[in-house]
Amino acid sequence: MTKLLTLGLDGAAWHKLDRMMDEGKLPNLSKIVAEGTRAPLQTVLPPVTCPAWRCSTAGKNPGKVGVYWWLNLDRETGRITSPTANSFDTADTWDYLSEAGRRTAIVNVPMTYPPTKIHGTMVSGFGAPFEVELEDEPMTYPPEMQDRLNDEYGWQVGVDDVHAPGGVDEALDLIRSRFELLFDLLDEGYDYIHLTIFYINVLQHHFGDGPETERGWVLIDEYLGELPDDLTKIIYSDHGHSHIDHTFVVNKYLLDKGYLSIERRTGDGVTGGLYSLLNRVGISIRTAGMLARTVLPKSLYKRIVKSGYPIPTFELANRVQWDETDAVALSQGPLYINRDRLGDDYERFRADLKAELESITIDGESPFEAVMFAEDVYDGPHIDKAPDLMLIPTDAWEIYGGITPSVVERQVTSWTSGNHPTGMLLVHGPDVTAGELSARSILDIAPTVLRYFDCPVPTDLDGEAFAEPFYEGLPETRQRAPIAATSDDTTTDDGELKRRLEDLGYLE
Repeated sequence: MTKLLTLGLDGAAWHKLDRMMDEGKLPNLSKIVAEGTRAPLQTVLPPVTCPAWRCSTAGKNPGKVGVYWWLNLDRETGRITSPTANSFDTADTWDYLSEAGRRTAIVNVPMTYPPTKIHGTMVSGFGAPFEVELEDEPMTYPPEMQDRLNDEYGWQVGVDDVHAPGGVDEALDLIRSRFELLFDLLDEGYDYIHLTIFYINVLQHHFGDGPETERGWVLIDEYLGELPDDLTKIIYSDHGHSHIDHTFVVNKYLLDKGYLSIERRTGDGVTGGLYSLLNRVGISIRTAGMLARTVLPKSLYKRIVKSGYPIPTFELANRVQWDETDAVALSQGPLYINRDRLGDDYERFRADLKAELESITIDGESPFEAVMFAEDVYDGPHIDKAPDLMLIPTDAWEIYGGITPSVVERQVTSWTSGNHPTGMLLVHGPDVTAGELSARSILDIAPTVLRYFDCPVPTDLDGEAFAEPFYEGLPETRQRAPIAATSDDTTTDDGELKRRLEDLGYLE
């Protein structure tokens, strides 16, 4: 029988779950909460699926794993590329458990493609191609596991568009397939299983607290009710969620200040004017884009989008004139400075830009809770790749990486609900006490899992195990040297991943 399950619920936040539990909509989660130990869980910055899940399985901050967001910026060329699983310069819990002879199943963790050879089974999560040829690009280890996914579960990596007719049902079917595989794996002699449920996060982004998202949580709750009571479970999220009311268009600000240079196109002014008109009558960029996708031929829609405002993040990457640019930002907070261009003036520019951004107020409120230097957020051998500044939005604000005609958008540009640094942690099982903990770190998950199995903890981990929820605590900490990572610093201009991120709203 499986000894430990870690269940990842992407984007889960206690304030949203508590509301649904109070309304009686999540009875099984309510039971687990009453019997187990809960805590808020602080994630890495920015609070994003990539790299947060891999930071949780490695127990390290992004400065040690070398990935900071869904995309990487090449400082020499200004190109934006996509990381792969091999971009993460780290060993993970499954490597240490495998070496200790523990049979392990790792299912659906984002950014685990290509899969790792482990003592057990790995099924790559989001970041794997939606269509995979088994002979050429297996998304499972062992490779033949992919046949089982297709034959028994109708496995799909993702949904093309949750707004399309039947899109929400497809997302719910994805969630079902993950749990159906989990319940079969629980009976197959694994010591440790991890499963991430990613598409509940997609529903939250696109539908907020609406009925579509609620259907997802109710479905998850039904499966939680089927988990064995005698199974120890650590349920946690990679980040939380909060409602978005306003958007700060950071690259429009940098453009207006002369810090960012982009290739101009003749359609910018025309479509910018049309966008402004739609905005004045209450039609947001998101709504306009959805309508255009629905009613326009695909070829025409693409021409309009590429012709001018709004310039989505994925298109901006192709228009930045890096040799003439001092600074450029990505969505959700990372801001990069052109160190080669600025030379000896880099530190002064960075400090001045930080102070400048901190001084911004909109109707008496700053859009940023904090503007931080990289070295105040990260540490490790890859800090040279880190964003020079990290912008942390104030609650109800979104930081948008594309460009619209206005620096401040009073309407939501992409999502109705955005990522928040505080997620959730819940521990339950026959060896777990009932109660609450103060806030823990997402980096604490990996050392807790290792100590649960009495495995030595690598000396390079940042997190610390939590023993309080367990009646008898955890085995004493033993340390070991880290397993050498197999990272090859792989990045790619993978168009499919960028398209999928655009579909999810990260690059709109």
